[in-house]
Amino acid sequence: MRYPEVHSLEESLAILDKYKDDLNKEQYEAIRSTICGHAIENMFANERDIINMIKIAKNEKTADEIIAEYKKEWGVSV
Repeated sequence: MRYPEVHSLEESLAILDKYKDDLNKEQYEAIRSTICGHAIENMFANERDIINMIKIAKNEKTADEIIAEYKKEWGVSV
């Protein structure tokens, strides 16, 4: 599934807010901090990025598993 590009911190935070009820306060604040930190460098999290951060925060997937999925999708040898 393709997710639209995001062009501002506000857009990224609006996406995160859609999932707020699925997270505890600590998880929400950690993800929000990550999103804000990347936005300083003009790197804005889209919905797929945020879903992946939520999966990591909830221990549903590891960062290595997500990276492997991206590599497979892009045709990069794992």
